[in-house]
Amino acid sequence: MKGKTIKNLASCLFALFSLHESALASEQLSCDTVAENDIVDLDLSELGKVPVFLSANQKATCTRQAAGIVTVISGQEIRNMGARDLVDVLQLVPGFSFGVDTSNVVGLGIRGIQAHEGKVAVFIDGINLNEHRFGTTQFGNHFPVDQIDRIEIIRGPGSIIHGNFAEMGVINIISKSAAQIDGVKVTGAYGRFERGEARKVTEFVSGKKWDDWEVTLSGKYGQAHRSDRIYHDATGKSFDMADNNELESGMVNLGVKYKDLDFRFLADDYSVDSRDGFADEIFVNDKGEPDRYLTNRFMTYAANLNYQHDFTEAIQLDLNAQFSRQNPWERTRKYFDGRPSVLREQVFVDSYKFNAKTTFASDEGNYVVLGNSFSFDKFDIRVPEEVGLDTPLPTFSDYTAYAEASYAFPWVTVLAGLRFDAYNEYGTNLAPRFALTKDFGRFHFKGLYSEAFRIPTGGNYQKNVEYNLILPEDEKISQVAPERTYTAEIELGYELLDNLDLTINLFDIRSKNIILYQVDETRNNADYYINAAGQSTRGIETGLRYNAKDWGYLELDYSFYQSIRNTAGKYKILTAQDQQIHDQLNVGFPTHKVTFNAHANITPSFSINPTLMFVSDRYGYNGKLLTQHGPAWIANVYFRYQNLLTKGLEVGLGFYDIFNERYEYVQPYNGGHPALPGPSREIMLKLSYQY
Repeated sequence: MKGKTIKNLASCLFALFSLHESALASEQLSCDTVAENDIVDLDLSELGKVPVFLSANQKATCTRQAAGIVTVISGQEIRNMGARDLVDVLQLVPGFSFGVDTSNVVGLGIRGIQAHEGKVAVFIDGINLNEHRFGTTQFGNHFPVDQIDRIEIIRGPGSIIHGNFAEMGVINIISKSAAQIDGVKVTGAYGRFERGEARKVTEFVSGKKWDDWEVTLSGKYGQAHRSDRIYHDATGKSFDMADNNELESGMVNLGVKYKDLDFRFLADDYSVDSRDGFADEIFVNDKGEPDRYLTNRFMTYAANLNYQHDFTEAIQLDLNAQFSRQNPWERTRKYFDGRPSVLREQVFVDSYKFNAKTTFASDEGNYVVLGNSFSFDKFDIRVPEEVGLDTPLPTFSDYTAYAEASYAFPWVTVLAGLRFDAYNEYGTNLAPRFALTKDFGRFHFKGLYSEAFRIPTGGNYQKNVEYNLILPEDEKISQVAPERTYTAEIELGYELLDNLDLTINLFDIRSKNIILYQVDETRNNADYYINAAGQSTRGIETGLRYNAKDWGYLELDYSFYQSIRNTAGKYKILTAQDQQIHDQLNVGFPTHKVTFNAHANITPSFSINPTLMFVSDRYGYNGKLLTQHGPAWIANVYFRYQNLLTKGLEVGLGFYDIFNERYEYVQPYNGGHPALPGPSREIMLKLSYQY
């Protein structure tokens, strides 16, 4: 039993530090050797024994000592709140904010910084869902929510293990295991706005465990609409979004495990319709009606093979091979008058990664991790735009070596890590990481420092090559250089009562050489990338959680940020005369954000689940005009009834944006794109059956 405890403790610590692929398996996450079959039946008040299920402001030794600002959202919480998609879930995370990028695509910002393009890594069961052309991840009717076991989030850098896309944060979505499912579950949801259809979604998840074999298969197909409101562009044109601007998604996720060998295959097909052109102008015919629209399609086929071998109870080897083929930002122009569609651009990216790491753990729980990996991306440009490439893009490769060690002194636990990268196009890079953590019973403390980086993607490289083709020889630009970020964080936590926890996080983020998107209006809006000198924010995040085993739980979170340095004009709040009116705010982000999430059991089967989000003023641009968006209160309530009439049958009824605040997604940089209307008041019915 002692050896098993040591092994579980080492696995738990490393999983929370790195959130890495198969190290996230449920059976490895217990500090108290809770069996996987027991985890399925735990309620939220008992999850302190399984730290990975807990958010950073809950009582659990591993979570409190994890060298990162960690939020863990359980699948039970997601189903309780009646989340329509991942946006509903992540909006409750302190410091997270959504904004429009372009062409009806919505992305994520973190702590006052635009993170949509290559600065937050998103995983499903160890498979990276960032598209490797520009590094973006698209939100809104994209990810399945009913088959999630938990979501593990690092608010802060994760570059030591995950590298390029983890500069500001890591989101790891973990599906239910075969033992947790042990059968089949089918879910259907239908929602309506006041003026049109909101969504119709079907999900299924199945799983079975036989001796040494485990098999899971899940899938989703859904159609949704961003909003039912009127969109107005910067030139005065408009179109009705009701039953337009479709978001269509399909996903299949297959997992097969035999003893220490684990295989995962994922297929993701997501498309977004946009009536507002590439930036801010709606294309209309001679009658003033929209005559065309654009579909952006994002496709990923990915496979992940992992092998884990225990040489001894203290030495573990992990071997991992990953492959993905992506077709991101496939742009097709479609016409309302029956003219044939026109494929505007199609770029395939093949990504390969091979990783090996070894973990050495002592009886006291100290450990050393040594790892290395090799990865490369190959680009295939099938249909270039009007300005095409004369030569293909190079293959982008990276060799990585990393090490991380933790040692528990009587008065503090010390962690140190270092990552080394050698890029064929961008030279070498070192990224260190340090942490001091200590749990003093009811009080815990974390002091964290990390350096992170973002290497330009092939899409950044491609845009600059294309731009240089139209420039005179003496005006040609150089390729963008890597971006670096330095983050310092402090977390203080105190257990006020046995079931009441308070956590306070302070952060300071300083980025240098930031990669910045540009548009040349004098050359037919040609787009390209440059480096700006720097951008920095600092702020505070607090979390208060009350967990009552007999009736439910309450969560109250507050986050605040301010800009302390900004050399990029696109992120500044400027008047038409280029006067900066708020030097401590960045475009698109609220200074203050408050979220409330509650779960109340009225009976053992019936619960009421209200959520509330408040955001303060935000600033954005409508063309060249600076616009102010006032405070907003988004209130939802979801009624959940489990085991209705028969075991396994569940019905839910949700009411969203009760106050009809008509929230808008503000573009978090000055790209001229007016705020994109978000969901208005909606009612959703959800049915599921598990057998």
